[in-house]
Amino acid sequence: MPRKHTANEGLIENVAHNLFLALPIFRKRLLHMDVIQREFNVPLSHVQVMAMLNDNGPMNVSEISRRLGIAKPNITPLIDRLIADQFVERKRDEHDRRMVIVSICPLGVERLMEIRGKMHELVAEWAVMLSAADLRELNESLRTISRVLGSTLQNSKDV
Repeated sequence: MPRKHTANEGLIENVAHNLFLALPIFRKRLLHMDVIQREFNVPLSHVQVMAMLNDNGPMNVSEISRRLGIAKPNITPLIDRLIADQFVERKRDEHDRRMVIVSICPLGVERLMEIRGKMHELVAEWAVMLSAADLRELNESLRTISRVLGSTLQNSKDV
């Protein structure tokens, strides 16, 4: 199927190219998710769910699915594993018994704080190579990426 040309074609090409270059840097050099997964034996998707529940409060599986951009059938077994590990719990909504709400447990909060502490350590190790101005610029750039792409994902009908 031929691609449709848009007024932003050059910009889109640059964004695609920069994403291609940035992803390995994020995964290996900045986040060291392999270290996190090895040390804590918790996959990134599990950490994301625990962080979202900790930061935003309890929510239903559909909301978790929508916010993370992960298909609902893939979220259910993930939640089941988190429950088995006693990191989250599933309860019926008090106001609507048909609705099931997922919330983080104290053990999940504890593990999340340990992981966030390790992330802080890892970022601190490479952040010393940046000037304060570069670190501020990186922080603002990451905040912009989260805002722009986060709102796009949350409003997506494709999930």
